[in-house]
Amino acid sequence: MALMDELKKKTEEGLKTLKETAGEIAFNVEKQAKIAKRRMDVLKIQRKIQKLYTEIGEYVYGEYAMARPLTLEAPFLSERMASITRMKLEINDIEREIEEVRTLHPPQKE
Repeated sequence: MALMDELKKKTEEGLKTLKETAGEIAFNVEKQAKIAKRRMDVLKIQRKIQKLYTEIGEYVYGEYAMARPLTLEAPFLSERMASITRMKLEINDIEREIEEVRTLHPPQKE
C-alpha cells in the first residue's frame, strides 16, 4: 500500500507542476501577444508621422519654389506639427505600457 500511496503522491505533484507550467506558458504567450499588438500600434503611428513629414516637405518645397516667405505660423504647418507632437507623445505612452507589460509576472498560486 505504501508504494501505491507514494505513486499517487508523486503523480499529484507532477500534475500540479504541469498545471503551473502550463499556466505560466499561457500567461507569457498572452503577454507577448499584448506587446506585439502595441508594437504594431506604434508602427502605424510612425507611418502616419512619416506621411505628415512628407506633406510638410512638399509644402515647404512648394513655398520655396514659388518664392513665398515661409512661416511656422502657417496653419498648414502648425496643424501638422501639433499632430506630430501628439503622436510622439502617444508613442511614448505606448512604449511605457509595453515596458509595464514586459515586467509583469504570472500570479503566484499556493
